[in-house]
Formats: sequence, structure tokens, C-alpha cells
Amino acid sequence: MNILLLQPASNWYHPYAEAPSRALLILGTIAEKQRHKVKILHLDIEQTPLPDHIIDFQPDIIGITVNTFQVKSARNIVKLIRQIKPETKIIIGGPHAIVWGEEQKDWSPSDRVDEIVIGEGEEVWLGIVGGDNSVVSINYDLVDLKKFVGIDPIGASPSMAIMASRGCPYNCTYCNTPIFWGKKVRYRNPIDVVFEINLLHHGYGIKEIFFQDDTFNINHEWAFEIFNRIIDNGLHKKMLFKLACRVNEKLITKEFLDLAYKAGVWNIFFGVESGSQEMLDRMNKGITIPEIKRAFEMTHQAHINTQASFIVGLPGENWSTLAETDRLIREIKPTRFGWCFFCPFPHTEATRQVVEAGHRKDVDYGEYSYGKVLARTEALDYDDLANFRGFCR
Repeated sequence: MNILLLQPASNWYHPYAEAPSRALLILGTIAEKQRHKVKILHLDIEQTPLPDHIIDFQPDIIGITVNTFQVKSARNIVKLIRQIKPETKIIIGGPHAIVWGEEQKDWSPSDRVDEIVIGEGEEVWLGIVGGDNSVVSINYDLVDLKKFVGIDPIGASPSMAIMASRGCPYNCTYCNTPIFWGKKVRYRNPIDVVFEINLLHHGYGIKEIFFQDDTFNINHEWAFEIFNRIIDNGLHKKMLFKLACRVNEKLITKEFLDLAYKAGVWNIFFGVESGSQEMLDRMNKGITIPEIKRAFEMTHQAHINTQASFIVGLPGENWSTLAETDRLIREIKPTRFGWCFFCPFPHTEATRQVVEAGHRKDVDYGEYSYGKVLARTEALDYDDLANFRGFCR
């Protein structure tokens, strides 16, 4: 079979891509092992028009991974496929698949997809293309890695993102990760993880890896084995590494940070979200202000850069909680930080709260984008939030 795998363009102009879709690479590798002909396209950066690919490649199956920020493009893709090659089987997966079925009930049959895969799609995919799920390493030849810019901040280029685990056991009200990946964390074998890093470095010239896991530091024994294998393979002398970690006291230890630094970790991303303990409790973040301060102090002492992210406009936000966040940023002095407006993703607890309160803006998912105010709070209306200019000014 000819199998075309697509990552739609963003809902807004976005002429670059940080990293290839790992989901599509895994599915493409599985299919190629079964001798299917596979093509993967990332439409934010694809120069050739999609109709030309469909006509030339004549796909039997088109798989589309879609998140909420890609809905507009994904809907148009389905319509385009039905016009050009209506007999093609269309499969939708990714985080937004959870509501795609609800949405397409009101669409004409010609605009609907044939199959919707919610959550991890490998088992469903195996039933379609055959084979087994024994993918140790992704076949990166399915994409042109030179087209991807890496995820900021870049310590060495070319830079690439990988995942070594899936799932998150925490219950943050704004997050759709547990809905998509589940709450049980599944870990890849450290041998396989370091094999893939070796392949990316020696086979493709990659000089930096960002571990895109939601909770990389939740299992120290597993993380330490990855660090030690990186060191044993000499990769710490040739590459740089970035992590996403939690600030919890039991998860940020001197031993973890020292070994991470020795393994070449130069930057750790922390999802702080707010400097207000009231807000952290409301969003069920599971961290305290003292834990945040401790984590940043210890990480700086370990000579590792810190990157902090914050969310503005979650239920309960007001001018006072925003001022607390500003004070915290000044105190912890992250190497760099960023913030975004709360986005009411489908089926999250925070979205339920704003909908029940009548605080979600009445916009279609196709209008979702970074930088847009999509929900208000009891104390801050849409204009208040839209006029907010950030922290530490």
C-alpha cells in the first residue's frame, strides 16, 4: 500500500517546524517494515502543494495527526482528499481526535474521516498495516531533518527532540496530556534511548537532544541509567541535552542535577505556571512556592540553565496573582522565561470550569492559536487579559 502521513499546518502563519512528528515517524517506520511505501509531510514547511503529492503518490491510506492548534488545516485537508481521491481511507489521530468524532457528526459525509484513533495509535495501526510493535529505533530517513529548526533555546545545532517516556501521573487542570497519553508513565528501555541518540549523532549529525517527556525526572533510577549510558558512550563530550522536569522537592535532588550536568544537560525547562500558591492549588499543580524557589536555586548551583513557563488567565486569576507571579520571577531569576494565555483544550477540568462559568470565548477550534485570549476570569475580562503586557517590565 501507499501510505501518506500528514501533520497539518498551524491555524496561524507558521513557516517553520521545530521537530518532526514522532507519532508519524513511528507509524511510518512500522509501515515501512511491512514493505509499504511511506511518505511523511509536515505542511507548515512543505513547499510542494498537497494536491500534487496526492496525485503523484496515489495514497491508499492517509493518516493525519492533529492537535487543537491545527484543526483548520486538518479539516481542509479532509475536504481536499475527498475531492481529489475520494476512495482513500482517511484516519485521524492525535490530541484533537478526542473531539473530532463529536464535531464531524454535523458535517456532510464527504467531509468525514473513515477512522478516528483516540490515544496511542500503534495497536490500531498494526491492525491496518500488519507487523508488530518492536520499533527500537525510528527510521529518520522518512523526513529531511535539515528542514527542522529545533526547539528553543538551541545550545548546539542541528538540534532534535525525542521522547523517552509517555504519560504523566499528575492532574493539572489545564493539561490534556493525561487525556491523550494516560496517567500511567511508560518508560522506554534506556539502551534503546541511547541507541537512538547515537544514531542521531553519528548517522545524522545531530548535536543536541531535547527530551520532550512531560516528567523526565519522576523516575531517578531510569533517568540515571540514561545519563550514565550517555557518559559511557562518550556522547556527553559530543552533544548537549535539554530536559523538561518538575520542581517537586523529592524529584529535584543534588544527585540528579550533578549527574545530569555531567551527562551534558545544559538547560532544564520547568512548568512553573504561577507565582501564586492560591493559583497553583486551584490548577492542582502539586507544587509549592518554596519548592519552586529551591529547584531554581539548586539548578543554578549545578551550573544548568533554567527555563520557566507561566500561564496567564486560568480560573481564579486576578491582578494580585499576576503581581505574585512577577515577584516570583524576579526572585528565582530563570535564565529565560515565557508565558502564554490559558488555552481551554477539549475535555480538561479547567475548560469545564470556564464553560460552566460562562467564561470561555465562543470561538471555533479552528480559531485557536497562541497569543489569543480564549477565556476570561471572574476578575479579568477579555480586554484586561488582551492588554496584559507580561512580567518583569
